[in-house]
Amino acid sequence: MPSRSSSLRRARPLLGTLVNIVASGASARLPAALHAAFAAIEKIDRLMSFHAPASDVSRINAADAECEIGIDPHTSRVLHFARTLSELSDGVFDVTIADVLMREGLLPPQEGLAANGSAAASFHDLVLLPGNRVRWRRKGWIDLGGIAKGYAVDCAVDALRAHGVAGAVVNAGGDLRFFGEPQPIHARHPDAPGSLVPLGVFSDCAVATSSGYFSDRLSSGGMTEPLVDPLRRACVRWRQSVTIVAPDAMTSDALTKIVRLAAQAAPGLLERFRAQAIVIDGRGMRQCGVAMPAEATAA
Repeated sequence: MPSRSSSLRRARPLLGTLVNIVASGASARLPAALHAAFAAIEKIDRLMSFHAPASDVSRINAADAECEIGIDPHTSRVLHFARTLSELSDGVFDVTIADVLMREGLLPPQEGLAANGSAAASFHDLVLLPGNRVRWRRKGWIDLGGIAKGYAVDCAVDALRAHGVAGAVVNAGGDLRFFGEPQPIHARHPDAPGSLVPLGVFSDCAVATSSGYFSDRLSSGGMTEPLVDPLRRACVRWRQSVTIVAPDAMTSDALTKIVRLAAQAAPGLLERFRAQAIVIDGRGMRQCGVAMPAEATAA
């Protein structure tokens, strides 16, 4: 007798946020599927947390120049993708900006952090070696942050698919990926965060939105937000909302930073990664890139 179809929802605090997963399909498969999905996220959290002393990220940040560090294949995969984006964006995307976030009080300071960021390392200084090993040419600090969160969402989706669920939505603090039933997507208007703007009804893709409406703060240089311009080695403020719709969550999260910091280079990268950007500001809504599968797209 076939198993009855139903849906199951679970939420857990992970990745510095609340992760929600809703899965649908044969009811007998759902508990194990959600368990596997959360286990996948927990593994990425352990490996790539800036705060956990034993994580790959913390071990890389504690390493001196020229000291080789062995890392998990998951961490290596994320770093190689980050390196590719750094090269394609001429350094606009750079995970070696944790020193800036530490100086701004957005991450806890690490031993050896200099007061002056003029000699800070860049992505060129983190060497990715064969066999899942890395070393610094020049000492620096990484924060995988959003790109790791997106990758964790992708790993959760892989686990859910492997368990044969019919459809699912994985939401990690705004990094969203889903398959099965089409999903309506909204974004907050940056000038009125209480107002939701409908972006369309999309299928089998990932969505990430970046804006400063809930994260801006007062610093010595005025209002800013935790968006680092690697070329200026400083946090910047950008009063727009950028939503990226892409095939996977790691890509969608990472491209939000590039669109916000390098508008001229963004169209080519959106095309390369088959992604679409939707920008909302006081002038309205604009789109660029490759339109993702949708039942209805924004006008």
